[in-house]
Amino acid sequence: MAESRFDIVVIGGGPAGAMVSLTLAQSGYSVCLVERREFPRETLCGEFLSHEVFDIIGNLGMEREFLQLGPTPINRFALCPESGPILSESLGFTAYGLKRGAFDQFLLNAAIRQGVQVLQPAEAESVVRRGDGFEVYCRSGEASRSLQSRWCIGAYGKTSPLDKRLHRPFAGRRTQLNGIKFHVPSSALTGMNADEIRIFTGPDMYCGVNQVNSGMATICFLERRRGDNVSPRARLRELASANKHFAGILEGTMMSVVDDAPIYGTGNIYFGRRNVVENGIFMVGDAARVISPLAGDGIGIALQSGELLGRLFREHRHSGPNPVVLETEYPRRWGQSFNARLRSAAALQRIMLSTPLRHIGAALLSLSPSLLRAAIRLTRE
Repeated sequence: MAESRFDIVVIGGGPAGAMVSLTLAQSGYSVCLVERREFPRETLCGEFLSHEVFDIIGNLGMEREFLQLGPTPINRFALCPESGPILSESLGFTAYGLKRGAFDQFLLNAAIRQGVQVLQPAEAESVVRRGDGFEVYCRSGEASRSLQSRWCIGAYGKTSPLDKRLHRPFAGRRTQLNGIKFHVPSSALTGMNADEIRIFTGPDMYCGVNQVNSGMATICFLERRRGDNVSPRARLRELASANKHFAGILEGTMMSVVDDAPIYGTGNIYFGRRNVVENGIFMVGDAARVISPLAGDGIGIALQSGELLGRLFREHRHSGPNPVVLETEYPRRWGQSFNARLRSAAALQRIMLSTPLRHIGAALLSLSPSLLRAAIRLTRE
């Protein structure tokens, strides 16, 4: 078994993992990133990149490279309830739609250029804390490898077998909340503008639709499972039956296109509180906390949390990072940065998944459109 030593091992190569690895490498740390899947690959995501994402890309000097990927600019938000008119409002900023496969590869390439060593595909099977450091056991095919590091960062997303091995309290909890994503040709959608994201509501679910790159659009929904084992495609048909606005964009052959599209999904998504430091392992992105997809801020928080942790390590670079200080300061700064947004998004999601509250909310919004602008602001502050 080959052994390697690094300052920091990062588990997970998505936006949070790539961002924290890049930031740490810029500060002079030796970093190894372990990613279990080959890139480019698709994964569950609404594929909405908020202005915070573009700001960070700008700070890295990579705007031109990002725009060359062909993301779709998004400037408007439209709420499409089951009953009543479509409620549309300017976002107040320019966001972008881009496939996760393209975006994740873009960020990982940036980390590699900065000197991050990437093991891919490689599964981090266990993490053991030994004295003042960690040993991460990885497997790639038939080969195994032990990585030794002073620090370890978890950036492995919403869920991982590591959560159970680390005895995280939420691991294995049955939430009945599932996320599903499809990619379809944007030309198959009827009556949607390229510069908008629409949210359609229905019984026990809400669904976001927006254009991404390469002439494609994302259909991504969150559902509360009801124990009836309805397939994801059947759930979209149910939404079309309940919501005339959703049925309107699916005119013609759209459902046959959905029938042929691959399904990307994650089950039992846990949106509750998690420890952002678990047995000395620093968590970033969804591994630290999953925000309601309604907020469109998942990738934004992934990058911001990776940047935040990287800055904290940089501040202590010359004096030598003190584990007591870091394990206290990181949760404090993380909470200051994200707790308000998480609470607002959770409250809005409870409304969206409750039929009575959703109908009351839609009625209020139709009477006072300014409330929609306020709801958008709540998820950004």
